[in-house]
Amino acid sequence: MNSFATFFVGATLLMLLLAYVGTAVHKTKRSVGTLLIALTAFAAIYTVKAMKLQLGIDLQGGSEFVVQLSPGKNDDGSPKAVTRSDVQQAIGILERRLNPDASKDLTLQPEGNDRIVVQMPGITEEEIKDVRDKIQTVAHLEFRRVHPDSQAKLEQIKARGGLKEPGWVEMPYTPTTDKDGNVIKRSELVRDTPDIEGKYVSKAYRTVDAQGNKVALQFNSQGAKLFDELAAVHFQKEMAIIVDGQIHSAPVLKARQYGGHAEISSGSAAGFTDQEADTLATLLSNPLQNPMKILSESSVSSAYGQSSIDQGKWIGIAALVITTCFMMFIYRLAGLVAIVGLVINIAILFGAMALFGFTLTMPGIAGVVLTIGMAVDANVLIYERLREEMEAGKTLVGALEAAYDKAFSAIADSNITTLISAVILFVISGGLVKGFAVTLMVGLISSMIGALIVTRVIFMWVVDKGILHKIHTTKIIPDKVFDILSSAPKFIIASLVVTAISFGTLAYKGGASFGIDFRGGSRVDVTVVKDKEKEIPDSALDALFKGLKQDDGKTDIGTYYIQRKSDATGAENISIRCEEHSGAPIQHAINGKWKSDVVAGTSIATVGSVIGDELAVQSFWAMLAALVAIFVYLLMRYEVAFALGAIVALFHDVLMVPGLCVLFGQELSVIHVGALLTIAGYSINDTIVVFDRIRETIQKGSGGSMRDMMNEAICKTLSRTLLTGPTALAPMIVLLFLGNPAMLEFAMPITIGVLLGTYSSIFIASPLVLWYAKKSGTSLKRQVLDAQIERLKADQAVAAAAAAGGKK
Repeated sequence: MNSFATFFVGATLLMLLLAYVGTAVHKTKRSVGTLLIALTAFAAIYTVKAMKLQLGIDLQGGSEFVVQLSPGKNDDGSPKAVTRSDVQQAIGILERRLNPDASKDLTLQPEGNDRIVVQMPGITEEEIKDVRDKIQTVAHLEFRRVHPDSQAKLEQIKARGGLKEPGWVEMPYTPTTDKDGNVIKRSELVRDTPDIEGKYVSKAYRTVDAQGNKVALQFNSQGAKLFDELAAVHFQKEMAIIVDGQIHSAPVLKARQYGGHAEISSGSAAGFTDQEADTLATLLSNPLQNPMKILSESSVSSAYGQSSIDQGKWIGIAALVITTCFMMFIYRLAGLVAIVGLVINIAILFGAMALFGFTLTMPGIAGVVLTIGMAVDANVLIYERLREEMEAGKTLVGALEAAYDKAFSAIADSNITTLISAVILFVISGGLVKGFAVTLMVGLISSMIGALIVTRVIFMWVVDKGILHKIHTTKIIPDKVFDILSSAPKFIIASLVVTAISFGTLAYKGGASFGIDFRGGSRVDVTVVKDKEKEIPDSALDALFKGLKQDDGKTDIGTYYIQRKSDATGAENISIRCEEHSGAPIQHAINGKWKSDVVAGTSIATVGSVIGDELAVQSFWAMLAALVAIFVYLLMRYEVAFALGAIVALFHDVLMVPGLCVLFGQELSVIHVGALLTIAGYSINDTIVVFDRIRETIQKGSGGSMRDMMNEAICKTLSRTLLTGPTALAPMIVLLFLGNPAMLEFAMPITIGVLLGTYSSIFIASPLVLWYAKKSGTSLKRQVLDAQIERLKADQAVAAAAAAGGKK
């Protein structure tokens, strides 16, 4: 879809939406709404097919690195701060190093003041290791003179106990091996400052002669002049060619003039391989001014990514089927209407993501599944209102109008509070979690369209055409007022006990409560081909890892933990958590031991301690910002007692979840932070619905004490509260039992949070409101009625202003 067509369709949809909202004529509203829905659905489906969804690295396969530039050095040796130009220079060099022929789908983006995010979809495991080396290799080229009596002087230095020779420094050769595989280490005494820097090299390339592969160097005009001057003075002397502090070779200057050319040989009997020579030439052609360190790494094989996509499809279908069965069992034909709205909602969600170029990630799939549950929540709220209005004696048409009007406030408030959490999560997060935040934000907006417009227009048609005369529902809670508030002390004590267990678990586990996102480390995930699980027992993995070394080739891989779980396709997932520099060797060993007929795919995530510390701080501020923002919004919309009750219940839910997740065997990660922010929105959602009904009951003046009115309001919403719990839980339970490890990390906290949110909205929030009103001497009834009067005055003022404007 080109930009003109996109603008035209967008403008048309906006006009139709304004016409739909602005008209009060029933037939016009029905016709405009139908056209709006049809055009929106068609545009969404066409956009997905034409523009395709962008898949994240975790779904299409590939690697993502977050690298940090280290400070360089000034001429006097003092540290030189990293500047924006340094970052841009590094991006340009990495582009030429990693994608010299522009054939790869490479993305390089600056992050912060001194970091770069490198994304390379579709590369193999062998290429990943090469990429890792190219990122971390500075390729600082130097030429230094070798002392005429180098070896003799080094022996004298050793004899003097390491007393250095003024003006000279010992420098090692690049380690080589003999024919028996033994490592040969040697060094030379060279000048302590470079005679010529590598910045004068304009070109480097592989060349071959009778002795094998070499790297040919071509100097620029200034470098050619300097090198010839040096060769003329030091004719027949050795000149060390040094790359990143190691001598590659030390040839004798056999000519007085070289015409701007030189070459590097390996220094070993085997010589350079083709790949080694090509890599060195590429690095020398693009030296970095600042060394770079990999802070985090995430690599996924294409097979593992496809496996995640297949799981996502099955999980989405399962969630939709379960939700459909539940809604049709409770609401019959009206439930089917809600499912039609849900399907259009999902189409809009994917269409918007494709149109705006948002990336779908594995947590994003979890966000889609969560959207299914949250979208149905709004329909349940409307339908429960509809049932009450019809029981009050209204016609179906009148009951529909009243249900949608009365439910709008609670739906809007609950979605806005969840949107606050999603926006904050989007702002502070990065990588895969940002994908979840995007999906959640788009899903919230599309779900409101589905619930408030799509289902309403469908009801207009089925009622007008005489297809539907009455709503039939399955009532799960009798119309009876229970004295819930009298049992509040028992539930509060129970909450305190569970909170103590949660906090006690975190204290007992200590640092072990946190996963690699916060304390650094690696996690290797392996998807085993179905029915091949017995070929990779833990004992085989232990034997494979025995004697395995970390990236440096020296240190043992250290401690590792193995976890197993089956996914939606029936295949087994193996998760191996290990130390930061052990992940890549473990992944390489597994892929080397078992081929594709046993291992369907692998992925690796590595997080350095620097990133881990930053994520911990970011997560704390994100949670604090979300809670403060939600509290401010509640103060604007509700009385102080209600706002305090809601925020305390919110703290109750959010603080319990981490400890309970750890108790059930999980390690806390950034995905848990996203889940907690989502729980915050959901918890407030439930509480707002209850509080809206309490205020409505007070405004009606049904009589009785404040306790009686609050009990009545809570019981009126009890059916809705107990129905929305299962609709939100069903997709999460599917994720919990059928998802891969990344999805499981998300599903467990959400499942616990939904249960706690349902519980706290009934048994924690409302009792706290009543308690605060009594302790502070606040007349809650008077505050609610005064607020209602103020709103009526404001509405009258707006109406009067509009009427006056019309007369003019």
